[in-house]
Amino acid sequence: MRRIFPIIVLSLAFPLGCGSAPPPPEAPEAPESTVSDMEPEPPEAVEPAETPEEPPAPEKWSDMNMEQKKAHMMKVVMPTMGKVFKDFNEKKYGEFSCVTCHGPEAKDGKFDMPSPALPKLPAKGDFAALSKKHPKVMEFMGKQVVPEMAKALDMEPYNVDTQTGFGCYGCHQTK
Repeated sequence: MRRIFPIIVLSLAFPLGCGSAPPPPEAPEAPESTVSDMEPEPPEAVEPAETPEEPPAPEKWSDMNMEQKKAHMMKVVMPTMGKVFKDFNEKKYGEFSCVTCHGPEAKDGKFDMPSPALPKLPAKGDFAALSKKHPKVMEFMGKQVVPEMAKALDMEPYNVDTQTGFGCYGCHQTK
């Protein structure tokens, strides 16, 4: 027994004396990973909630309803014509707004055209007297305002021969 006792003691003490514990049981090997395994999984596709979309506004002014016309005025006409008028006279048209063309009634949501707030024009299109009295304004209106406004409304500028298209009387009343 004397011989067995030291062997038992040594066999128990040896692992403790080395400062290590017996090795853990072996874990099963993990499969080799690839770069694509490291990429996150894409999130599941989520169907967007169905929202009723408003159909696009018609391109022609005459085909638009009032709400579409208001939106077109804000998106197209105001920026275009605001720049045209400010470039002509920053001091006078620096505060370009709906009121500039539609008059004070625009504040109440009334946008009737031709506007009673704008200068009245001769009924028969006789602009000779106006052209003599206000040559710069008449040139500005004829060469810049009418063509740009017609374009913004997707119309042709007024044609004297056919008497069709957008012209002075689209905005101005007659005397």
